Amino acid sequence: MHSFAAMLFLLVAPAFVHVAAAASSDLEHLRSSARAGDAQAQLQLGMEYFYGSRKTLAKPAEAMHWLNSASDAGNAEAMVFLAKLLRVGSKELDRNLRRSFQLSEKAAAKGHAEGMDLLAEAYFNNMGVGDLSKKKREQLAVKWLKKAAKMGAFRAQVQLADAHREGKVVERDGERAVKWYSKAAANADKLSQSSRTLSPEAIQMIQKVHITLGQMLYKGHGAKKNASAALEHLSRAADLGSQPAAGILEEVRKDRDAELEREEMLADPEIQKFLQDRPFTEEDKERLRRGGDLPPADVLL
Repeated sequence: MHSFAAMLFLLVAPAFVHVAAAASSDLEHLRSSARAGDAQAQLQLGMEYFYGSRKTLAKPAEAMHWLNSASDAGNAEAMVFLAKLLRVGSKELDRNLRRSFQLSEKAAAKGHAEGMDLLAEAYFNNMGVGDLSKKKREQLAVKWLKKAAKMGAFRAQVQLADAHREGKVVERDGERAVKWYSKAAANADKLSQSSRTLSPEAIQMIQKVHITLGQMLYKGHGAKKNASAALEHLSRAADLGSQPAAGILEEVRKDRDAELEREEMLADPEIQKFLQDRPFTEEDKERLRRGGDLPPADVLL
């Protein structure tokens, strides 16, 4: 599993603050609602103070107060945000893996996909989960990872695909790996089209999804070989700035062009007649289709 510190705020972006600010043109009204116990207002006010906005400077202490209030009131989004902060700690909030785990657990129980993802990672990496055997932790981690992936958590989908491709903690299964990489790729498209600002780490993970899926489709691992689909995914990764994808893309294009030439040649009626009239075995024909050498001349005569 990926290091959480490197993935912190993978998809959390200051754009959320502008959404919150737009939802309430009057900061005082937001404060009033938060003081009255409105958990959503408490969350929005906490985010305003955490990031700062056109209406207020960042005020970390007040941010922590309102985010904790929202969490205590049952707001799953606030639970997830605090769980992330508690994993790494800050000036305003000491690192506390046990509390981070508990908040992730509560958010997951409320059906929050990212909470499930955080809970799975806590079990995988033994982060505040208590005295559990490695086997039990892995069982619970896989359980919540699958739930998070099914709920649409992008990172969980990528990690589940990785696990099936590598055969770690779940059975090695190329078809399932392709399935979850494909879902993650579709999810990434939606994220890219949304108003959320993606972090560099998120972009790198999206690049990885497209590169891995492109290579699997090109090689026919977990799915029927599809050079066109492979090129599409590799092109997306390259468009996102991946230099490795650009290199692989050039190689795949050359192989695809050679394959198209072979297919065109084999579609020629004269070539087809030649193949039918000569004593080629099916193995010989398949070798020719793949661009291999022809059988020795004496075999053809």
